[in-house]
Amino acid sequence: MPFVTTDDGAKIHYLDTGGDGPAVLLMHGIFMDADMWAPQQRSLAPDYRVIAVDSRGHGLTEDPGVPYDYWRLAQDAWQVADRLGLDRIVTGGLLQGGWTGLRMALQQPDRVRGLILVGSRADAYDGFERPVFERVVMDSWILGDEPLEPLAKLIAVQQIGGDVERHQQFWVDKWLAGDRRRPLLAGRALIDREGIEDRLGEIAAPALLMHGIGDPVQTREKTEAMAGLMGGPARVETIDAFAAAHSVTWTHPELTDPLIRDFLAGLPNS
Repeated sequence: MPFVTTDDGAKIHYLDTGGDGPAVLLMHGIFMDADMWAPQQRSLAPDYRVIAVDSRGHGLTEDPGVPYDYWRLAQDAWQVADRLGLDRIVTGGLLQGGWTGLRMALQQPDRVRGLILVGSRADAYDGFERPVFERVVMDSWILGDEPLEPLAKLIAVQQIGGDVERHQQFWVDKWLAGDRRRPLLAGRALIDREGIEDRLGEIAAPALLMHGIGDPVQTREKTEAMAGLMGGPARVETIDAFAAAHSVTWTHPELTDPLIRDFLAGLPNS
């Protein structure tokens, strides 16, 4: 299996379609893994080389068990790109994957051709959101002792969306089969992250910002506000379809992927 060992000893797992096309490196949301990009690996290859990374605390990636933040996850992703010999890439992902992609662009701006940000934001949780996520993500899910299935099914409705059997059950089954305590450090990174809105103007790479019409995390208004802070051209797309919630690239690839292809085709080659 493809792994990259980082400078601090983590073994980062990734999926790679290969090929000679322009590289697109994508990162998943919390509690998910690289499998969430399977629709895009099918639809974008072979014209594009699509790499999907398992972040720390998820999928097949192994890490040393020390606290980390999204700057560290950005370094991990760059080390995957370096191992694959990729000079310039398009990067981004869903929520925490988008946060990681933004930090990648701040770390090595000359190497980022574009950003794909799905249901993403750049701020920290405010005084209302933080205790809610602390209670749901940490106390009830990761550290909780009550049966996980009822909570997992409830979260899947909002985090995944789409159809219960076709889209949500795949992830619910993974969650119930895994170790609910494993994403402890990922949960802390999520809740404790700092905002970087004041640095978005430094990012000159073109960006595609997408969100589902039913996304409980990111509205059109919030997405447009974030786009207005970006230092380069930023395109906002709302996926207006039934059950289009947070993970729209998983549930509605027939709507998201033509937009992604159009965005990629319009990027400068240099």
